[in-house]
Amino acid sequence: MKVLLVSDSYPPAAGGLERAVHALATGLACDGTEVTVATLSRGGTASKSLDGLVTVHHLPGWTRFLRPFTSDTAHQFHPTAPDPALIRHLQRLVDELQPDVVHAHGWILHSCLRLCLPRRTALVVTLHDYGLNCAKKTLVPKSALDTVCRGPGITRCLRCAGDFYGTPKAVPLVLGLAESRHLLNRVTLFLPISTAVAESCLAKVDPDRVAVIPSFVPDNVKDEGRRNGTADFLPSTDYLLFIGAIGPHKGITTLLDARQLMHTPVPLVVIGMQRPDTPPMIGDSERPVIVRTNVGHDQVMAAMRGARVVCVPSRWAEPQGLVAIEAMSVGTPVIASDIGGLRDVIEHEHSGLLVPPGNAYELARALERILEDQTLHTRVAEGGRIRARAYTESAVLPQVRRAYARAISQRAI
Repeated sequence: MKVLLVSDSYPPAAGGLERAVHALATGLACDGTEVTVATLSRGGTASKSLDGLVTVHHLPGWTRFLRPFTSDTAHQFHPTAPDPALIRHLQRLVDELQPDVVHAHGWILHSCLRLCLPRRTALVVTLHDYGLNCAKKTLVPKSALDTVCRGPGITRCLRCAGDFYGTPKAVPLVLGLAESRHLLNRVTLFLPISTAVAESCLAKVDPDRVAVIPSFVPDNVKDEGRRNGTADFLPSTDYLLFIGAIGPHKGITTLLDARQLMHTPVPLVVIGMQRPDTPPMIGDSERPVIVRTNVGHDQVMAAMRGARVVCVPSRWAEPQGLVAIEAMSVGTPVIASDIGGLRDVIEHEHSGLLVPPGNAYELARALERILEDQTLHTRVAEGGRIRARAYTESAVLPQVRRAYARAISQRAI
C-alpha cells in the first residue's frame, strides 16, 4: 500500500500534530507500508529528505508569506483557504506516486480538497481538533471558557474569532471555513480522534464516512524516564502534578482554587508553557507550588511516575487528552474534567475520576478521596494502566490500516 501523509508541519517542528503525524508515518513504514510525507517548506523551493524509512517532501506555497502573522513562527501555517502554489506541487506528487491513500492532517486539507485524485485514491482526514468548524480550533465560545460552542454561524464566528485573532486575521479564516464546507463531500473517510470531535464536527456526515481513531502513544511510553531517576525539582513527599499550557482554559485556576479548599496540604508541581493569561502561581510553606518550563519528555514521564495524582482539570473540551493517557500508562491515577475527549479516555471510578469542569469544590473532593483512600487509589491506578493500552501504537495502528482498507473499498465502488 502507498500512503501520502499531508500535514501542515512535521518534525523537527515540535508540537502535538507533528508528533502524531511522525509517529503514524514511522509506525506505518516499519510495518511495510510505502509512506511519503508532504509538508510546507520554510523557503520558496521544494526539497526532499529521508526520515528513516519515510521520504519527506517540503513543498513551497504562498502560505509562507503568512508566517509573520502567526502566533508561533516555529510552526508552519496553512490557512482555511487553498494555496494555489502548494496545490500545484501536491498534484505533481500525487501524479508521480499514485498513492492508494492521501491522508491529510490540519488545515492543509483545504488544499487537498482541490486535488484531482486518481479514481481509486481515497482522501482521508484525521481531525485532531475542532478546526473543521472552528477558526480557533477549540470550540471555546467568546463568553465562557467552560461551555462548548453551539456550532458554526458566520456572524457568531466572526465576533468570536475577531476577539481572539483580531478582525484582519479572523475574517479570512472564518470565511475560508464556510467556503470550503461544500467540498467536504470529496473526503472519503473522516477520522476524528474522539467521540467529542466526531459529534461536534461531523454530526451531519454519513456515519459510513466516519471512524473514530485516537492519537496514540508509543508502546514503551510506560518505560520512558525510568533510567533518569527522579527530576531534581520534584518534592520528596506526595505531590499533585499538572502538565500543559498554564492558562485558565486548561483549568489551572480551578486547580489552584481547589487546593485552597483541601484539608490535606500537598505540594503542586506545574510543568508547562507560560502564557499571557497565566495566573500568579503563589504557594506557601504548607502548600508550595513548583513551576517548571522547558522540561524534556523523559523528565515529564519521571514526574508522572512519582506523582500521587495527575490533574487534568481542563475547562475546554480537550479533543483527546494525551497527558491523561501517559499518566495512566505509568500507573498514576488521573482526575480529569468530565468534558470532551477525556470522556472517551477515562471511565469514572474505574480508570480515573471525572469531575465537572470549572468546579473547584468537586475537584478538591476528588483529590481528597484519592489521597486518603488507598483502595480507590490502587483500583483506578490499575484500571488506568489497563485502559491506556487501548491508546498504544500496537493497538491503534491496526485500526488505521482497517480504515485505509475501508476507504479504498469505498472509492472502488
